[in-house]
Amino acid sequence: RGSGAIGILILGTTSLHLGALVMRGLQVGACPVVSQWDSFSLLAWCIAMLQIVLVKCSGDRSTLIYSFSLVFLLQLGSASFTLGMNESPERVIDSLTSVHAFSALVGVAGVAIAGVHGALWMLLRNSIKNGKFGFLFQRLSSLEELSRLNRISTGIAAASLTLTLSTSLFLNETYSELLKPEVIVTMGLWALFGILALFPRTSGSVMVTRAWLSLLGLCGVIFIIGWIAMFGFHAQ
Repeated sequence: RGSGAIGILILGTTSLHLGALVMRGLQVGACPVVSQWDSFSLLAWCIAMLQIVLVKCSGDRSTLIYSFSLVFLLQLGSASFTLGMNESPERVIDSLTSVHAFSALVGVAGVAIAGVHGALWMLLRNSIKNGKFGFLFQRLSSLEELSRLNRISTGIAAASLTLTLSTSLFLNETYSELLKPEVIVTMGLWALFGILALFPRTSGSVMVTRAWLSLLGLCGVIFIIGWIAMFGFHAQ
């Protein structure tokens, strides 16, 4: 009953969040990424939805609280920017740019989900090696199950980056635009997470490599969040 109630609460909250994003999109006439608080709010929703997809694919809810903690922090950041907003005219973006922005945030959210599970796997592994059976050991599933979640999450990251990359390739019509650093980095991440998702989970070295690279991706996500906070989503 408790799990069912939590599931209904999460679906209800994410649905209300989606409704707020749609209303905001109608207000600005494009995907709501014209300000920091818009970008944070949309990124938080993307992470929440991809975590729900992970739960549906794996049937394991033990990591739900950790991903939603990141969602909460992003929403908190979004609210802080809302309180500091001024009355200056908002920047207007065209529909193609807004589509590209949304697909980019989906890619960031996918990498974030993989990074969270990579970090949890590393923490649980170190706790077991050091004989410290504390909160993480009691809260999370087994190390093998967490490795499976990390593998699925890297698959979700690869799928989300596929959307990001395909949108970027479709919108960038000239060859020179395809050589932009962000496009090249997206291609590299897509190939990396695609390979990690295809590897079997039984190999110990693959588990460690997948976790470390997922953690590295999470560090990149943190950098992107900081960049958005300081300069906005469309800063060059």
